[in-house]
Amino acid sequence: MQATYLIFNAAFPEEHLDEGACMNPLVLEILSNKYCGQCILFGSREHIAVRNETIKMNARYVPETIKILFVAESPPWDFVKDKHSYFYAPGQVEHGGLSYHIVSVLFEEKFHTKEHFLQKFMEEGLYLIDMVKCPINKLTKEEKKKAIRSCAKYLNEELHSLNFEKAIFMGKSSFKIVKSYLNSDFNYAVIPLPFGSNKNVECFKDGLKKALNVT
Repeated sequence: MQATYLIFNAAFPEEHLDEGACMNPLVLEILSNKYCGQCILFGSREHIAVRNETIKMNARYVPETIKILFVAESPPWDFVKDKHSYFYAPGQVEHGGLSYHIVSVLFEEKFHTKEHFLQKFMEEGLYLIDMVKCPINKLTKEEKKKAIRSCAKYLNEELHSLNFEKAIFMGKSSFKIVKSYLNSDFNYAVIPLPFGSNKNVECFKDGLKKALNVT
């Protein structure tokens, strides 16, 4: 029987996920809202819609073997208006975006399309998940804390279920919050997000190079 997940009375059939692709085992669990009931964002149709769309994009690029697991803060709220703003969205590697800064450290080649980059990213055993599955970058500090706490259960299960060599958390302030809710023992590094200032960009690049032993 085909599984169907009800999100605010909007059907989300399993067939929307690519058949034959490797699967993050938590995708279907997240879409079933297993731990979402107490989250402050669960009543927002827009937040849940962003979650559902970005998870579908993410599910297309799960490596067979994960070497490095990148953990971003959350999908961007800008995705509501710009469907190309998410890391796994199709389009171009846009200047100033997260993929742009990762490319500048990890790859010497130029990518003509975002799909080309994402395919290479996957083939190299690199995978990115979001600490919080709904966008939180426009929330207040207290709202962020509550959302991170609610979503930490999903993150814990992902860290247990996904086999990886090292995790790289991007966003020091959000990691400080989620760290106390994690019960996994794994190799990890924490680096700042490459946004807000040139200093943050340089600290991101330096931190990523150090975490990956890239010269």
